[in-house]
Amino acid sequence: MKYLTVLVFGLFISALATASECTIDLQYDIEVSSKALRVSDQTETIYEIRQGGWLSVKGEPVELDDEQRALAEEYAGEVAALVPQWMELVSTALTVAEKSLKVAFSAAFGEESEAVAKSGEALASARERFEASSSAEDGVYSISVFALNDLDGAFDEEFSEDIEDAIMASLGSIFIEIGKALISSDSDFDESMESFGNRMDLMGEELESMSDGLEETAEELCDGMRKVQKLERKLMKEVPELAGYQLFAT
Repeated sequence: MKYLTVLVFGLFISALATASECTIDLQYDIEVSSKALRVSDQTETIYEIRQGGWLSVKGEPVELDDEQRALAEEYAGEVAALVPQWMELVSTALTVAEKSLKVAFSAAFGEESEAVAKSGEALASARERFEASSSAEDGVYSISVFALNDLDGAFDEEFSEDIEDAIMASLGSIFIEIGKALISSDSDFDESMESFGNRMDLMGEELESMSDGLEETAEELCDGMRKVQKLERKLMKEVPELAGYQLFAT
């Protein structure tokens, strides 16, 4: 049963962050718009790249040549395009996972089962935490890495535990039904076991479909992520003042 819980959690996490060995791992808070990229450590601004490639680090302007400014502007533009896409993917993943798990667990355990109720509650909690860690208003998108890390840790532990407990409780009810069928007659028992196997197959198909659809969307995001990471490495090399302030971990 532990395997089933890990499978459910693994499929969801893959939808949030990975496709083709790609992971988005922020090191600082970030705010992007069409006018600027601002990277901060909670309340302190570490660096800001404004329209035209103008750079300031810790509030101090940094003189760049034309080539450096063009690189800084390109990097800021790519990050500004990436962040809204990533936020949309997480929101979509939460929505799809909520619907898919409801269908999957309803097919396996019934619409009124503990698994359906608990998975819905866990995903609702995850959505609340994500919305608290990010915002999108008037073309300005921001993500708090500290709140996001709290989401990852809490979701990992709480979701796994809640879903495992819910599945065990739901399976317990099914096994009671199968036990009654075993006592009544062999034919009822065989029918119950076949029905149980079919329900498990339906759940597996729904979870696999959820994973495939979200990973396809995540793959598009990863193409942009690779480009941003490549630009960031080049920018850090060309502008020494930014060395040590890597936004995306590799």
